[in-house]
Amino acid sequence: MDAVDIITYSGEINRQGYAMLCDVLQKKVTEKALLVLATPGGDPHAGFRIARALQHTYENFDAVIPGACKSAGTLVVVGASKLYMDDMSELGPLDIQVKKSDEVIGRNSGLDVLQAVSYLQTNAMSAFRSYLLELTSQAGLSTRVASDIASRLTTGLYEPVFAQVDPMRLAEMQRAMEIAFAYGRLLNERSGNLRHEGLEKLVTGYPAHAFVIDRKEAKSIFVAVEKPEGFLLQLCQGLYSNMQKNQFSPSPEVAFYALKGDQDADPANQSAPANQPSSAGRAQGNGQVDCGSADPAENGSASCGDISAFVNA
Repeated sequence: MDAVDIITYSGEINRQGYAMLCDVLQKKVTEKALLVLATPGGDPHAGFRIARALQHTYENFDAVIPGACKSAGTLVVVGASKLYMDDMSELGPLDIQVKKSDEVIGRNSGLDVLQAVSYLQTNAMSAFRSYLLELTSQAGLSTRVASDIASRLTTGLYEPVFAQVDPMRLAEMQRAMEIAFAYGRLLNERSGNLRHEGLEKLVTGYPAHAFVIDRKEAKSIFVAVEKPEGFLLQLCQGLYSNMQKNQFSPSPEVAFYALKGDQDADPANQSAPANQPSSAGRAQGNGQVDCGSADPAENGSASCGDISAFVNA
């Protein structure tokens, strides 16, 4: 494994997590980063800032997905040059969530109202054609008279339903979808990892916000998607349990490690694993993952053992 900065992020995507990431990026050692991400999603604006910060700091960054990485987390990895997804890994669609107008807690997918309107339009047209055909073929009415009656019947049936659609809410949902498209395009200008129409598929191509995009499906959206092997597989599996514990927390955990490369790896000289990062909502230390040394990191919150205990690179 070549020298690389490893950054782990578990928890909701929010401004707090963005600020913590910016703090650890100041510890940059190499020109390449590996982001290990576990998140249910969150704020798309913060997700864009996180991916942009990584793109600005490094020549490129790859993303490792140990388990679930949903919604705004998917937006973050749009900025990655390559994705590594294990058998339990999954992404989610980019249909941005909008706060429900009548509830303090709860969100709707940006597609909900748009899909509802599309459904009503399709069914209204189908009803009109059905009335028209029945009136002309079975009742023997002229096309002009039949179309007038069919129009009145269709309007009477669907007008009360269409009246419940709030134009302002419809515009809000439309803007939410445009945010996903705009941020996705900007991030892909640098990463170039989205296939043609891949962004459109992420934003509008799935029936539910919780839809599972596994490794096979991800390959239809992204150009570079691989199953992790060797060091990356051990990293993915070794971090899975700990990162899942904080995955849904509103206080993210962000950690930084610098892997010096294969030439320094010496599993026989590893120290005993140090304690794991101690508290949510706090950026952890500057761990120099040098498996030839048992010295702890400067800040005392990460050492060789933190990662090398399960890495045999």
